Amino acid sequence: MDNDRYAYAVGRIRAMETSLLDRGKIERMVEASGAEEALKVLGESEYAEYIASLASVYDYETMLDQVLHRVYRELRRFAPDPELVGLFACRYDYHNLKVLFKAYKMGEERDELLVRDVGNIPLTVLQRAVHDDDYRSLPRAMRDAAKQIAEALRLEANPQLVDLLLDRAMFTEMVEISQQFDSPFLHDYLAFQIDLLNVKTYLRVKRANLSREFLEQALLPLGRLDLTKLVQLADPPEVLADRLLSSSYASFMEEAIQSFQKTDTLTRFEKLVDDFLLEHVKKAKYVAFGLEPLAAFILAKENEVKLIRIIMVGKINRLPVEEIKERLRDVYV
Repeated sequence: MDNDRYAYAVGRIRAMETSLLDRGKIERMVEASGAEEALKVLGESEYAEYIASLASVYDYETMLDQVLHRVYRELRRFAPDPELVGLFACRYDYHNLKVLFKAYKMGEERDELLVRDVGNIPLTVLQRAVHDDDYRSLPRAMRDAAKQIAEALRLEANPQLVDLLLDRAMFTEMVEISQQFDSPFLHDYLAFQIDLLNVKTYLRVKRANLSREFLEQALLPLGRLDLTKLVQLADPPEVLADRLLSSSYASFMEEAIQSFQKTDTLTRFEKLVDDFLLEHVKKAKYVAFGLEPLAAFILAKENEVKLIRIIMVGKINRLPVEEIKERLRDVYV
């Protein structure tokens, strides 16, 4: 791949990076007296135009959807390889398909969870596919998973199966798309994501006292760790931490698993995973030409959206400042 083709795009990205929220702004939002005050702090940034149109603080998700829509729209306009943007956008297609399957097939109507105008596939196409039980218009991996799900849901309402099969299809599609790019940065990021989701799945299966057979079905392929060989379900969780001491995840895995043991929740684990992934993403800051800065900006913006969501949920629910801080992820800038 000729990285010179990315010179203009990287220049645009470097300019866009200056609008990302820094740690100081995030901390001021956390320290704000309430949700309204937190939005006022956010209003000192590029989010001001979106905040002005909100009917109430409870509508902040609308603002976040609009921001993501704008980011993906802009990057599609100047990215030399639209497939790169499509690689990340496809996650929203799979998310929407999960919501639609659970709505149409199991009666779990959650229209507010749908993400509009960000993915590669128009929402109306996904809605029609599920409503008509006709998945021929969908990409291959998604189509095959959708057919399996539709057949299985005729026998049993199983939301867990919906998530499992669509996650498997999503990462299969993402890895396939990534193969056209000669980018260790991209390949490593996807492998890290798959591995760490599998570790999370292992801990959940162990906590629920489910079978090895269930674990083997639930684990995603295409990662670099084979958890079924690394550790047994009968082993205490710290055995897994020991086995990963020579892996890329050694820097945080012991703390993550210890927190899981103490609290019986994955809250701390998920934060440490997100921070680890963001540290990898930050490597793109030192790339002058190439796809890495574009991919990194997408992921940085999504991390920022997650931070705003954590703060707004905390403020609306009147959580203590320290509790909100414990849930915060790192920032890209």
